[in-house]
Amino acid sequence: MHTAADRIRNVALVGHRGTGKTSLHEALLFEAEAVSRMGSVPDGTTVSDSDPDEKARQTSISAALTSFTWMERKVNLIDTPGEPPTPSVPCASASRRSSCSTG
Repeated sequence: MHTAADRIRNVALVGHRGTGKTSLHEALLFEAEAVSRMGSVPDGTTVSDSDPDEKARQTSISAALTSFTWMERKVNLIDTPGEPPTPSVPCASASRRSSCSTG
């Protein structure tokens, strides 16, 4: 199904390591009913941290994109890593974001 551009919101979660970006990502997906239960970083069950290294380190290594529908809008949600040298990841997509949450 095609979504009109004015009905799409691009949101990047940006902040330092350990500020809760991935947990917020999980909570937003759960609240939007895009997942049936919230994942946990310590348990290695989050949607965005699926790589074995991310699970072992309990930190995001690469950006993860998910999407859901909220209030008749498609929301593209980007969970960005908080460790250097990854601050360039959110900056590279800055022109594509509608809003940004910083930790």
